[in-house]
Amino acid sequence: MNNDTLKIFVKTAGIISSLYLFLVGIAGMSSAIKGMGSEFAETVLTTTSDPFIALFIGIFSTVLFQSSSTTTSLIVGMVSSGSLTITSSIPMIMGANIGTTVTNTIVSVGHINKRSEFKRAFAASTVHDFFNIMAVAIVFPIEIIFHPLQKTSEWFALKMFGKIENIEVLQAKSPIKLAVKSGSKFIQKFTFDNDIVYLVLSVFITFLMLYSIVKLLKSLVLKKIEGFFDQYIFNTALKAMAFGIIITIMVQSSSITTSLVVPLAGAGVLTLRQIFPFTLGANIGTTVTALLAAITGTVSALVAAFSHLLFNIIGIVIIYCIPVLRNIPLKCAEIISEQAVTKKYLPLLYLFFIFVFIPLCIIYFGRT
Repeated sequence: MNNDTLKIFVKTAGIISSLYLFLVGIAGMSSAIKGMGSEFAETVLTTTSDPFIALFIGIFSTVLFQSSSTTTSLIVGMVSSGSLTITSSIPMIMGANIGTTVTNTIVSVGHINKRSEFKRAFAASTVHDFFNIMAVAIVFPIEIIFHPLQKTSEWFALKMFGKIENIEVLQAKSPIKLAVKSGSKFIQKFTFDNDIVYLVLSVFITFLMLYSIVKLLKSLVLKKIEGFFDQYIFNTALKAMAFGIIITIMVQSSSITTSLVVPLAGAGVLTLRQIFPFTLGANIGTTVTALLAAITGTVSALVAAFSHLLFNIIGIVIIYCIPVLRNIPLKCAEIISEQAVTKKYLPLLYLFFIFVFIPLCIIYFGRT
């Protein structure tokens, strides 16, 4: 083995190790936030007759849980038990789609000290935000007036499954997710069961590994890696979307899937237009968890889970398939990333107002 081959081997091993620890950091970050806010989220995630408030309950609960899969599975369980109506559950599920994008946006902030990297990374993360916000803006009012998601899902669930109650289903656990979870639990041992310490340590690991991945990618024949992605995975939108679906089903988390491509965008391996369909695939892939959870429940639970899947498919058909609409999330992401490069406080304000302040205000004042 010559020196060049050895260097490539060592750097490749370094990338794989850094990637694993990067995922461990994200999992730890999510677990710590969940530990601090899950009890509050479960209290907030209660029945409401106002669909607009339900939408923002879905956003804020997902920010606290750091997982749309967790939120939607909990919603499906509440529908199955009868503590939440189907009509109220659908706006919450739409909100969960927006809330889940907060993780990859936080990850992009790790590039903030490098102008060009940060611009690419922040655009790659926020394009997912803008697409989901746009999808909700289009579909939400239609659903409130005509209920097409609910009616279609009811018909589909009854046709496919009939009345389903207490059916046991083997739910396979992702080996990747289990390995990452084991790593995050190991790190938690050094935090004295303090969620704040756990969060700080997880954020540190995430950003350190992010720096490591980008550095190693740049030095490890970046053009060859870029050529591989261009030729085999991201050369067409359909392939990128399919890849997003598959990876999300494997890791059972759209937050992890979309966070994975942020360093690749920062390093210049992938362009914004290549990443866009991949994130839409992640939207579809994340619905599998709720569908599996629903199969063990009632027809009502299946209706809620199918509504999530249909909402994501309809959003893609309406927005991505129409060029004029498709360019709007891309343009918005490009504009905000250009502003964020010169105004370093903007990403933090964006995260706080979109994912915390506005949802909290609407929930609080709407319920008083």
